Amino acid sequence: MADYQDIRGLRVKYLSADPSTTTAGEVWYNSTSGTLKASVSFAAAWSSATAYPIEKRDAGGFGTQTAGVIVGGGGAPGGVTDVANEWNGASWTATTAYPFATSGMASKGPQTAGLVTGPGTVNNDYNGTGWSTNPVMNAPRSGHALVANTVAQTAAIAVSGEPPTTTTSDWDGSTWTAGPTVPTWGQGTSGGGTTAAGFCQGNVISGTATLDYNGSSWSAGNSASNGHNYGGAGGTVTDGITFGGTQVPNPGTKTAQAELYDGTNWSTGANMGTGRSNAHGNCTINAPACLCATGNVPPAAISNLNEEYNAQYVGTQTLTTS
Repeated sequence: MADYQDIRGLRVKYLSADPSTTTAGEVWYNSTSGTLKASVSFAAAWSSATAYPIEKRDAGGFGTQTAGVIVGGGGAPGGVTDVANEWNGASWTATTAYPFATSGMASKGPQTAGLVTGPGTVNNDYNGTGWSTNPVMNAPRSGHALVANTVAQTAAIAVSGEPPTTTTSDWDGSTWTAGPTVPTWGQGTSGGGTTAAGFCQGNVISGTATLDYNGSSWSAGNSASNGHNYGGAGGTVTDGITFGGTQVPNPGTKTAQAELYDGTNWSTGANMGTGRSNAHGNCTINAPACLCATGNVPPAAISNLNEEYNAQYVGTQTLTTS
């Protein structure tokens, strides 16, 4: 029977600790743990995460897959809510409630410096413990997208939304001003990237539509293969993701599909376990990983279900005879 050296022409490395960097296909023996190990390529996948404390949809969310905030939302027990909770990658902890009960907002930024915009012209900053009020936006929006830099509180773009508008609003940390218009109106859209290179995907007019931003103007990009009206999106222009939502016309069929963006084309990614819509604004993004929390699941109903996405990666696996 052929051994590893016969197959690969290499001896199995004998190491006291796992190597810090590996390439898929490498094999070694860890003398400390007494185990045979290999570097393996793991497929991209969604997995269930700890349920949110209450059911709701159309919430706002910002942060990363391991440090985020989900705030507000509609359909919760008692109606629209001001409840906010922090996520640490494993569990939820209540934090300071939003200044008022609301839903349909868009948000971005890290857990300790988040920006929540809309509905209407209101917007507020979160500093990790409490909320502060910003100058109002120059145009009212709901169901819009937010494209922002790592520090969203100093650089962000609010895009389209309801009332029907092709306008955008630029935020510099102190003032909102009118930005370049988008080619088509987009309520129910979601965005990713930065104020220098961003994208928006899906809306109530076309769930497959994509808009690209080059730092000065918006243009139509290549369409996704599936509709993501009121889905979620995020990441960067060259490493973006869109997921969930409905087909158009609204309410349509809720989808579990996720698609990945390389700046030019969309490709099919791993499906979520549960199709859902109204994930717009309540996804914490850290490309290519993200958390999708709450939303509208079929049949039309609020949810406290959460799922995490991890892209394909190379990791260590212990080899056994079983």
